Amino acid sequence: MLCQIPDIAKGVISLFASGRLSSADYRTRLQPAIKSYRKDWGQVCLYIEADVLLEGWEFESLTGSGEVQLPNFEALVFVGGPDWVGNAVRLLGPFMQGEVAWFPLEQKAKAIAWIAKRSTF
Repeated sequence: MLCQIPDIAKGVISLFASGRLSSADYRTRLQPAIKSYRKDWGQVCLYIEADVLLEGWEFESLTGSGEVQLPNFEALVFVGGPDWVGNAVRLLGPFMQGEVAWFPLEQKAKAIAWIAKRSTF
């Protein structure tokens, strides 16, 4: 499940993730938010807070025609989630086109400050 939460900073898409994410989550929540923020703010900064129940994407969402593709973004911060999230961010971060960071849930305030600094608003 992926759902939009109140923005943690101006111009930052703020999301909460739990369980197994689907291509429907991507199509109905993430894509429209990204299009809207790109149009309204001229940038895409993402804040994604996850609980320990986050499992990742459904396998079907990642196969075939590449249904789930992370678009260009300026900055992305993950907060919380299971241990593998932090490891994945550290491993894949250098290959992303924008800045990427991960913070444990107890450092949520630092994560918000990090992404707010990268938003131009």
